[in-house]
Amino acid sequence: MANLRSISKSLAGLVWVAVRSFVGTLLVLTLAGLVLAAASGVWLHEHIGWWSLLAGGIALTEAIAAGVFLGAKRAIFMALMHALRKLGLGRKVVQVVFARLLGVSADQDVGERGGTIAKTIERVPLAQAERKLTQTVNDLLNAPAEDAGWWRRKFQGILLRSVQKYTLARFRAEGAESGGVDLVKVQSELEDRIDDLILAKLRGGLNLWTLAVIIGLPLLVAAQTSIVYLLVHSR
Repeated sequence: MANLRSISKSLAGLVWVAVRSFVGTLLVLTLAGLVLAAASGVWLHEHIGWWSLLAGGIALTEAIAAGVFLGAKRAIFMALMHALRKLGLGRKVVQVVFARLLGVSADQDVGERGGTIAKTIERVPLAQAERKLTQTVNDLLNAPAEDAGWWRRKFQGILLRSVQKYTLARFRAEGAESGGVDLVKVQSELEDRIDDLILAKLRGGLNLWTLAVIIGLPLLVAAQTSIVYLLVHSR
């Protein structure tokens, strides 16, 4: 059975994926900034002389700042997507969460686990399921992690909150349909779908942030170029 420690160890290998994504994004946007700075500087040099250096410097600074911002976003998103595609960590997190919800402990014998599940297999009221889910996720997030660094705790927290979100949605759908929540049934369904659900959400968010920077950075450089031009000519 998956446990929080094994998930934390699996996350350790994701740091390289995150660093590689961050550095790559920063380099690409820095190069884009150099191109935009050169274009801005050349155009302004014909009109306001050495003031074009100021505009070019601002453009490059904006590009580096955008690279740091988007690089951090991509680092987290790409690492999590790798964890979901290659390691199936979403499924493992579901197993950890539902082991707590069902009252199954890794220290219990197989026979004892079966007895515990048998006691909880009946439908539970929606409010009780929601309350227990929130408490379980909070307990896992606050659990001491002796060997987990900041990155691993960040990834682990995002995965836990994502699983909580989709589990809660499934609880509410099950409760509305059947008047209660069958924990074992919901766990089985989520184990099959959770990695794909979180992957789709991450891809959508990553594409949105990337598109915003790709469109926004040239517009920002164009705007600040015009502002520098107008300020110099208004003197």
